[in-house]
Amino acid sequence: MKFMSDSDLFLLEEVVKKNFSAKYKDSVLGILWSVIKPLCMMIILTVVFSTLFSRVGNYPVFLLSARCIFNFFTGGVGVTMLAIKGNKYILQKNPVPKYIFILGGIISEFINFLIAFIILIGVMIVTNNPFYLNYMVLAIIPVVSMTLIIAGLGLSLSILTVYFTDMKHLWGVITFMFMYGCGIFYPMDIVPHPYRDILILNPIYWIIVQFRDFIMYGVMPDTLNLINTILISLIIFVFGVIVFKKYEKQTTLKL
Repeated sequence: MKFMSDSDLFLLEEVVKKNFSAKYKDSVLGILWSVIKPLCMMIILTVVFSTLFSRVGNYPVFLLSARCIFNFFTGGVGVTMLAIKGNKYILQKNPVPKYIFILGGIISEFINFLIAFIILIGVMIVTNNPFYLNYMVLAIIPVVSMTLIIAGLGLSLSILTVYFTDMKHLWGVITFMFMYGCGIFYPMDIVPHPYRDILILNPIYWIIVQFRDFIMYGVMPDTLNLINTILISLIIFVFGVIVFKKYEKQTTLKL
């Protein structure tokens, strides 16, 4: 039994191509920006913060490993939440499954994640960071957790964005807060306890820590936190599916 019809698979492929190429449309360097941008960001932030946080070890890898998976999160949710609203003309004229646009958004951002991961590997080689291959394979666990969160939030927010178009602006504020509250640029233990206790409630923070532990340090993250993160990711995903299924048909009339 096929998961998708041939026509749906074709549409999915076109959505992925459209989302991926849209990032670099009208750009002279095109896809090269997916390499240039993270490298420039890493160099600038390394110059600024590496002296302050020298005890973390290899700061370029410390930074880039976090940015790699965090950008997957922000980009994935940012694309999927606009999946229905942004394709309203197609959906108004063709009775195609709406989830294809969300799935296409996730896949296109996962491709960007893979490009960033290749850059991360390159930086690890240049900076002589050890490769812990057994643990690097296990990094798929936080990646799957992050994918579930992206899918869950994308499904629910894509519905909400149809009714509240300002959601994309609100999401920009939320991602800004997350970026500085997830220990991307700094080790979390420098944050005073009252604030740290609040920041570590964020599952995105724990996914970043787990990914960094597997890739950079070659250690097993706290097992309880690993299990809790997976469970929270599943809950967010199931919630998103429920919301999407309940309100999917109503959004067609609202578009």
